[in-house]
Amino acid sequence: MKLHIMSGPHQGQTIDSTEHSTEYRWPHPDRPGVDCRYSINDWDGPINGLPGAVQLHYVGTSARR
Repeated sequence: MKLHIMSGPHQGQTIDSTEHSTEYRWPHPDRPGVDCRYSINDWDGPINGLPGAVQLHYVGTSARR
């Protein structure tokens, strides 16, 4: 599955994932020990030209688990 990050510190990145989750976390690019949280919005449609793509939206940060 291709995850397309639509907002936040990782905006514009595309990530391949085998995980099927409603929330994803990646290390913040500028803040050590902090993760960026991204979520799938169920109401988002497919991205034009990429029917298998999933849009992720930034929902905030949290301390690394």
